[in-house]
Amino acid sequence: MNYLAINGGSPVRDAKKDPWPAWPVWDERDEKALLEVLHSGVWSYNGPKEMEFDRLFAEYTGVKYAVSAANGTVTLQLALEALGIGVGDEVIVPGITWQATAASVIDVNAVPVLVDVLEDTWCIDPAAAEKAITPRTKAIIPVHLYGSFADMDAIMALAKKYNLYVIEDCAHKHGGEWRGRKAGSIGDIGSFSFQLSKHLTAGEGGIMTTNNPAVAERLDALRNCGRRPEGEPEGEVDKGAGQYNDEGNFIQSGNYRITEFQAALLVEGLKRLPEQNRKRDENALYLNSLLAEMPGVKPMRRDERETAEAYFNFSFRYNKEEFKGMPVQKFREALSAELGIDVESCYEPLNNCSLYVPHTKPARHRLSEEYWQAIDPKRFELPVCERVFQEEAVATHHKILLGSREDMEQIAAAIRKIYDHAEELM
Repeated sequence: MNYLAINGGSPVRDAKKDPWPAWPVWDERDEKALLEVLHSGVWSYNGPKEMEFDRLFAEYTGVKYAVSAANGTVTLQLALEALGIGVGDEVIVPGITWQATAASVIDVNAVPVLVDVLEDTWCIDPAAAEKAITPRTKAIIPVHLYGSFADMDAIMALAKKYNLYVIEDCAHKHGGEWRGRKAGSIGDIGSFSFQLSKHLTAGEGGIMTTNNPAVAERLDALRNCGRRPEGEPEGEVDKGAGQYNDEGNFIQSGNYRITEFQAALLVEGLKRLPEQNRKRDENALYLNSLLAEMPGVKPMRRDERETAEAYFNFSFRYNKEEFKGMPVQKFREALSAELGIDVESCYEPLNNCSLYVPHTKPARHRLSEEYWQAIDPKRFELPVCERVFQEEAVATHHKILLGSREDMEQIAAAIRKIYDHAEELM
């Protein structure tokens, strides 16, 4: 008799009849805000919603400046440009991250140096980062990943010791705190994404945070065709004219601006974020407590220095030996069938990632034979990244953490069911 849903048995949860919480979250307040923008005629270009959101996000993150941009990929690129990083420079990047973290380094003609991660957080290994530092190293990009926080004490100590910049990739960490300081306020620049899956979203969009006024000025100009910012406008916004005291003569750049429609959604979404983060963390703590008592699975390590948690997706570690040798891919498929949710691995390690392939653009990136070889991701060995991706990682959408305590118990029950009937999948 087959018990597992993947083999035709009854699932632990029928997600069609009992759906998981929806994402993204919106209501009549978002609709009203979007209509305000529509009727205002100010749809982009430093409108009141954008300026309001920049101010609110800076206050929320605990920084002096926040500058919105088109997405979380260009925020990384512009951060590197604002710090003067380019030809001849190296930037240390963890081997498990979305490909844009490394691709942005190539886009400024610098070299991304891939290093391994810690097996229990999947964040950059500070020891591996230090070993990778050379006289050409100019920056480190720690990535706060899947609810885990990079060890910012160790990273900032390295930055001070070797005179390096730190760009925090906070695409997964809106509102998370390290020793009472929010992600994006610790390094030189924080880079955030508002892409649809993120836990603060406008479909697309991004923002850069900093406490350095000169860096903020460059970030603002870089995202707006190189125009030098003038500051806050007085009175009604001049539609389409912008708030600038000249049309250039500052820095070459392009258009990476956000729209007023996106900013309107973000203003409303930011109002919900603290409570959503609290709810996710409450449920994650409970679910992790259940996982900790179960064979074959381990919660991600939560560093005691994290004073507030923020989750992009929920992840844990899998041990196939305790599941009678069942490969992790089969486990993910079985868990997905039991719960009616997508269950996946972590990001594919960048040294063998189908989306991180700089050698597919020779006309753009083959600046020299030395550079061409330096940006080949396959030259890096990332044993922990590869083991995590291939054998251990289990991840699913953070929307499940907006559910109930009973929902968390269902997830644990599904894992237990697969454990009890593992022989069906052998």
